[in-house]
Amino acid sequence: MERKLIDYLPYAVRDFKEYEGIMESEQPEFDQAWGNADDLLNNQFISTAGNMGLSRWEKILDITPKGTDSLEDRRFRILTRINEELPYTLPQLRNILETLCGPGNYSADVAEGTYHLIVKIGLAAKNNFTDVESLLNRVVPQNLIVTLLQLYNTHAELGRFTHSQLAAHTHDQLRNEVLN
Repeated sequence: MERKLIDYLPYAVRDFKEYEGIMESEQPEFDQAWGNADDLLNNQFISTAGNMGLSRWEKILDITPKGTDSLEDRRFRILTRINEELPYTLPQLRNILETLCGPGNYSADVAEGTYHLIVKIGLAAKNNFTDVESLLNRVVPQNLIVTLLQLYNTHAELGRFTHSQLAAHTHDQLRNEVLN
């Protein structure tokens, strides 16, 4: 939002050169103060936090960010840690995965009559695969065998595209990327 100090003065004095000079010299200080106030508000919430706000959350939660992490990756890791709740139940795990991966980008099931948990992560959340893996290692009971899989595009999903649309992509892209 473009805020000019001169606009806060009465109309009668706005055209005086002295006031214009004073307002121009003080404008950078007020711009910085307004920017700091906006940053302070944004850093209160993980979804809008900047680098400083995320750094504070990482320090609180004892998370070490990777050098290549984007702000979105760091937000995901913080939300992962916050959403961990024990005791573990399958519905609770599904709620956590839905929060982290988005609706429809995962599946979590226990194989009938076994102690085998199978979690599948969709392509839209593939960048978060290692974070989901570490989450499962922390919250899933030790008596369960955990299998974490990446879901890939299937023939049924690609069937809605024409051959010419598919020809624009490599086989690797067809298998491993979200196609629109």
